[in-house]
Amino acid sequence: MNDDIYMLWLSSMVHQTNSRKLNFLIETFGGTARGVFNAHIDDLSAVLSNADHTFRCVIKNRTLEYIEKLLVVMEARQIAYISRSNPRYPALLAEIPDPPLGLFLIGELPADNIEKVAIIGSRRCSEYGLLTARLLARPLAAAGVVIVSGMARGVDSMAHRGALQGGGPTVAVLGCGVDICYPAENRELRADIIKNGCIISEYPPGVRPAPMFFPARNRIISGLCRGIVVTEASKKSGTLITVDQAQEQGREVLAVPGNISSKLSQGTNQLIRDGAYPVSSHEDVLEALGIAKIVQKIESVQNNSKSSLATDEKRVYDSLSLEPISFDMLVDVAEIEVGKLHLICTGLELRGLIKKLPGARYIKNI
Repeated sequence: MNDDIYMLWLSSMVHQTNSRKLNFLIETFGGTARGVFNAHIDDLSAVLSNADHTFRCVIKNRTLEYIEKLLVVMEARQIAYISRSNPRYPALLAEIPDPPLGLFLIGELPADNIEKVAIIGSRRCSEYGLLTARLLARPLAAAGVVIVSGMARGVDSMAHRGALQGGGPTVAVLGCGVDICYPAENRELRADIIKNGCIISEYPPGVRPAPMFFPARNRIISGLCRGIVVTEASKKSGTLITVDQAQEQGREVLAVPGNISSKLSQGTNQLIRDGAYPVSSHEDVLEALGIAKIVQKIESVQNNSKSSLATDEKRVYDSLSLEPISFDMLVDVAEIEVGKLHLICTGLELRGLIKKLPGARYIKNI
């Protein structure tokens, strides 16, 4: 058997220990997972104490039968594996401190020479955070950039959706096995990502999500990419853990400025004060990362709808932005009679051009 099989064997235990210990074992026993598999028990106990959980895992599962059972499960669930010694393993990811031994995946991993950008943000986010994620992801994907995120609720999910709308592949990095849909409500999104990209994880099949897995997952999100874009984050957002890891990896950190009165934007605004590149459009992302833009004409139903707006409809649409505005204020800004404005707003909402929020507030639906 080649070393990929032994790397798969060792990778399958990462959730029971951690990748740092497994990487240490590889370095200690000749630089290969095969060396760990074939190591004498006394040599292993000299490196890891007999009471060490990693030692017990390695000894217990060091059989060909264990590997064969894992391969059967993976085949049944259409899960592939790319070890760090495989030429298809992402080159940028291999450079980070403590890289994953390998990646379990469902779908097709985009080629290594295609530029990748992570778009991340809070799970608990505002409409502004959601819209900016899609506003950036869709044209970046249309320009040939692969969007990477974590498929979590909120900004992550919207970044994947924006990438799919832009016609590009997207990569979701999970903090559980790739055969687990987390969160459960993203089942349809998960299926779309698999058709137009892939879902990857360093954790083997069947591993359920756990809080301890997500910080480790985040290093992969940033590790795959030239840079990360934070669309919205509070001061204590878990998203900032990914920022720390990106900086440790030497990745570019970009952030979307937010409303100074919003607690949900305190984290991103602080990042900009600390030196993060401010982003107001996808062109800013391309420029900051030095990515050559691929010219691609984007035609959509929404664009066609905008071109056919009547005069009053266009006035209402142009009066809106990504910041919510109340209906009463819209009456004053658009200077349209209340009854007529109600009809116009309803029509624009049905066409998907604007969105009504709780409290009779409206925003553009970019």
